Amino acid sequence: MKLATQRDGAGREASDAALFAAIADGDLGPLGVLFDRHHENVRQLLLRAAPNAADIDDLVQETFLTASRAAASFDGRDSAGPFLAGVAIQLIRRRRRTFARLRNLLEAVGLAPTTPTRTPEDGASAAEQHEALHDAVGRLSEDRRIALVMVEWQGMSGPEVAKVLGVPVGTVWRRLHEARAELRRSIEEGAR
Repeated sequence: MKLATQRDGAGREASDAALFAAIADGDLGPLGVLFDRHHENVRQLLLRAAPNAADIDDLVQETFLTASRAAASFDGRDSAGPFLAGVAIQLIRRRRRTFARLRNLLEAVGLAPTTPTRTPEDGASAAEQHEALHDAVGRLSEDRRIALVMVEWQGMSGPEVAKVLGVPVGTVWRRLHEARAELRRSIEEGAR
């Protein structure tokens, strides 16, 4: 199946499922169409789920390249958003494990970088309050942070998140509830 453009044979915009089918058949042209449709959502997910990542754009690119290699496993749903979110989350986890191994190695030889301390002026302006919230989200456990980002900022449903993460939907709701409660406590403690 070859799709040279983002239109199907009837002149309609090609579905994400059709684009992935073409990629699975070896045509990489539709990858650009998928990128155009979904890259900003993937970028926003990565910005929120990996708050300390300085190379978000590289992760966005890697998400689409990895998705193209896994195109045959796309389940055919109307939107590739949840599939791409799952790929992005797996890349974050892989990168975190890689950096953790590197940090452990550096700590073992006494070369681990120190984290800069925050100044008292950090909470003074709205931008600094935003940073404090960003930090609080970054302190959430990875499971809670990912559930929060996928539901609250990406607008995914609980069942979609559960499918992407391979967990029961109840687990998603529990993680989301715990993340919200932890953020609320962090904000209240910061206001004191």
